[in-house]
Amino acid sequence: MDSVRIGLGPFLDYVRSTPRGCVAIVKSQRRMYLDPDSQGSSFYGPLSAGLRRAVNSTDPARVIAEVVKRSRPEQRRHYEELQSGFGRWWSKTKASGVPVASTEWVRAELAVRILGSREPGSGVLGLRYRDGKTEVVLPYLKEPKLGRDAANLALRMLELHMNELLPGAIPVVLDLRRAAPLRLRSNTNRDDLDAVLAGEAAKYVTHWQAAAA
Repeated sequence: MDSVRIGLGPFLDYVRSTPRGCVAIVKSQRRMYLDPDSQGSSFYGPLSAGLRRAVNSTDPARVIAEVVKRSRPEQRRHYEELQSGFGRWWSKTKASGVPVASTEWVRAELAVRILGSREPGSGVLGLRYRDGKTEVVLPYLKEPKLGRDAANLALRMLELHMNELLPGAIPVVLDLRRAAPLRLRSNTNRDDLDAVLAGEAAKYVTHWQAAAA
């Protein structure tokens, strides 16, 4: 079979889910990626695009406020919660946006796309702080709290490709509603994370194939 290609955000949704939830997620994602008319990724799309514009703007709060103002009724509560989280996080960040390249994490028959700043869709943010430190940030926008185990898998994927994304940068997963940036701890066992990622990739492909049957 051809390689299965999904985004890093959808893969993060998958690895943080329950066994039954994983099957439902793959079915939904399969419809979304195979149906060119699907609107499955549109719910948070405007907010994700707004984040990219905001970190490169002289008035980030106004950029996000405009996105919330244009949101649909079913989006409004979620967007307002994300707006609040963005305000709390950004007030402590003191950084400016920088370009990030795109790449893919590939294991077996699964390719996970990590979209940089020049690609449409939900992607990562590049930040540069006043002291010169840089970060590549994956925003997590969903309502359930993001667990450390799932975040670590996404962080490891970013870390493995940092030379392509933004050399020298630190990977961050940002649980935006809670204004909570997550980073790999110094004592993290990378070998264990790589083993878990390989297993999750194989499981995803198995579920994908089963959904086609």
